[in-house]
Amino acid sequence: MDFKTRKISRNKSDNNSIKSRFKHSLPPKKRINGKVKVHLFTIFGSVAIIFILLFGIVQALKSIDLSAIVFSFGKTLMTDENGNTNILMVGIGGKGHDGSNLTDTIIVASINYKEKVVPMLSIPRDFYIEDEQTRINTIYEIYHDESTEAGMNALSDTITDITGLEIQYFVKIDFKGFEQIVDSLGGVELMVENTINDPYYPKDGTIYFEPFYLEEGLQTLDGETALKYARSRKTTSDFDRARRQQNLLNAIKEKALSLNILTNPNKITKLYNSVGDSIETNLSLAEIIEGAKLASDYNKDDLYPIVFNDDPTECGGLLYTPVREYFSGAAVLLPAGNDYDYTNYFVDTVFGNMDAILAQDKIQVLNGTKTPGLAYEGLEILSRHCLNVVYYGNAIERPLETSTIYYKTDEEGNPPKALEYVKSLTGIPTQAGIPDYYLESERRSDSQIVVEFGVDYLEFRPDDPYDSLRYITPIAKPSTNNTSDSETDSEADTVADTSDTETTAPTETENSPPITTEE
Repeated sequence: MDFKTRKISRNKSDNNSIKSRFKHSLPPKKRINGKVKVHLFTIFGSVAIIFILLFGIVQALKSIDLSAIVFSFGKTLMTDENGNTNILMVGIGGKGHDGSNLTDTIIVASINYKEKVVPMLSIPRDFYIEDEQTRINTIYEIYHDESTEAGMNALSDTITDITGLEIQYFVKIDFKGFEQIVDSLGGVELMVENTINDPYYPKDGTIYFEPFYLEEGLQTLDGETALKYARSRKTTSDFDRARRQQNLLNAIKEKALSLNILTNPNKITKLYNSVGDSIETNLSLAEIIEGAKLASDYNKDDLYPIVFNDDPTECGGLLYTPVREYFSGAAVLLPAGNDYDYTNYFVDTVFGNMDAILAQDKIQVLNGTKTPGLAYEGLEILSRHCLNVVYYGNAIERPLETSTIYYKTDEEGNPPKALEYVKSLTGIPTQAGIPDYYLESERRSDSQIVVEFGVDYLEFRPDDPYDSLRYITPIAKPSTNNTSDSETDSEADTVADTSDTETTAPTETENSPPITTEE
């Protein structure tokens, strides 16, 4: 990437393709011909405030209807080879905060014009970059001393390595600007899903803490509270925090739209005066105007939040926590599979199948073999690729020689939208109609897809990235006794063999699919 930054400027970046190694080929990438336009409010709640950079025009032409100006000219945004626009959005502490240039919020939004949807991928700050031997949230800090664009170039190149996405634009905002944006909007209304009781919220500028408590339910947050809501993590997790940040950004976007900011010069002026120094971007003025021009084209249902996380049964579950000893005691996250092949594959398949994912068709996964755990393996594959698995267990007959994906058509005879996506992930052929015995129980009766694994699946089942993880075995410590080398090796082998035979059955949670024990 080669970003050029004033407050607004740009240079086109080079595409950085990354290889993948899978038994099943990647689905063809979707392309869009012709020029496309973008709605920036949908991309990033606080990006809406970038439109305050129209301040100069507003000041000079206050007596003229702003909407007439906006609709009179603009500029189509750049796209990647698939016809999408990818924007890197980062949040930093800024002056007066510890780690002022650490990018503790990292989100990539990809504008899919064909399907009219915007997947937004959060990358945890503890994602470890082995080539740099540091967490991803320090990349910008390391390189930004040369210039803002140097820092954003380095970070965006790293994001491209991880995701395979070419980044066209970036937006960077600091804590102060974030607070002021929320306050300038008169606060934002947000549904707090779980009560936050964090006694360890950092008191900036000191070594002390200040308790932060926010009750679940519908809340109206001012700037200071919204920032704490976005930053709190000690009593939850980095993944929970990423989800809260995405929810908050959507709330900001909704509030900005509800206030009709783009057609009110006085409101734009007020916002500019409060946050103009807190946002940097490489979007040009013409591109910003084009975004304003289409501010009502998308709504909150068009955003799809995704968080890279360490739960293989959850959408984006492709990370794991290595043993800290390998990283000087630091808690970091690494991609399953030991490189970026699987994260690239994930982004390519998920971002390219958003219509199938948004449909949330109900799927059963069944083991028709004598191989234990195969249905749960299927659950992991489909769930981590953001599909809706509602049941897994054993097939009615075993062993089955042939694998089959059964599906139910709708009233007009159309197959489920997720059908081809499921087929591409498993490589199993499809057949219309679901056997009645798989629909008899109440919790399974409305299933639209049933994946039945047969013995043939064992020959072409895809590699599981969690089968090969580095840094999960504790570092061996030198022996302090006089035991011979042969005795030590024998004892170690015995311990390893014992641990390999131990298994822990998955537990059912409120949000997990119903558990059926596989024999």
